[in-house]
Amino acid sequence: LEDLKNQINELSKILVIESKEKQLALEDLSSTKSELKSEKSLTTQLEKQVSENEKTISFQSQDISILSFQIEELLDESFRCIFDTKIDDIINKHGILPLPPYIKDNPNKRKFYNNQFSDSGFSIAAPTAGLHFTNELIENFKNKNIETAFINLDVNLNTFKPVKSKNLIDHNIHKEFYSIDKTEYNKIITYKESNKNIYCVGTTTLRAIETAYNTENLVGNTDLFILPDTKINLPTHLITNFHAPMSSLLSIVQNVYGDNWKELYKYAIDQGLKFLSFGDAVLFKYK
Repeated sequence: LEDLKNQINELSKILVIESKEKQLALEDLSSTKSELKSEKSLTTQLEKQVSENEKTISFQSQDISILSFQIEELLDESFRCIFDTKIDDIINKHGILPLPPYIKDNPNKRKFYNNQFSDSGFSIAAPTAGLHFTNELIENFKNKNIETAFINLDVNLNTFKPVKSKNLIDHNIHKEFYSIDKTEYNKIITYKESNKNIYCVGTTTLRAIETAYNTENLVGNTDLFILPDTKINLPTHLITNFHAPMSSLLSIVQNVYGDNWKELYKYAIDQGLKFLSFGDAVLFKYK
């Protein structure tokens, strides 16, 4: 009887803990719904104003005195705007580092959500494969005679846009700005001509260097959609994180790994590997 009482007490403690966790989860969900409702309301208001040709909008808050901007174009799920103040000044004064929609937006995570070696640019998101490489690690590469080449990437908002079309080829792939210093690019070409291994860090990097190789333009926008049968010219390896369902980046995974890429992802899930921005990376080798 005493043992039974102890078991009931332990069970009661577990139920209390689970109840508290559920309550916190419900509060978190309620907060998220409220934020989404607020964002949806703002979007609806802006769309209405654009449709009514009221393209100049001003707003005021505790943090921003008066900020006016003109909507030039209503895109798929975003707006192209012109501000009456330099965008650099707005970002520096009022900007907060954005986090992907699947990461809870809190200050503790922002300090980790950027490549340590980053230098300027206008990315909407961090090229997450680069998060695995600290400055210390990159410095150690030199001691092992491992060369590194850096390029500038401006990751586009639509990198999070899922594929909704029935056929992959009908998906309207997003554009992203890139720039590659000629010295860095020549370094990559020299390695390629010497039959040395080239490890491409990230899918955005892959799109950029392949576009530069195909077009001979070292500065510009890439709208390269790497399909399962697209020929890859420069890298011998690709380092990338595990991506979300319906992501256009899964087409790159199929391109490098093959049609059985889902088995790889199932293995990753079964092994408890982490997905998305703060997740684990996988090293692919091109055949």
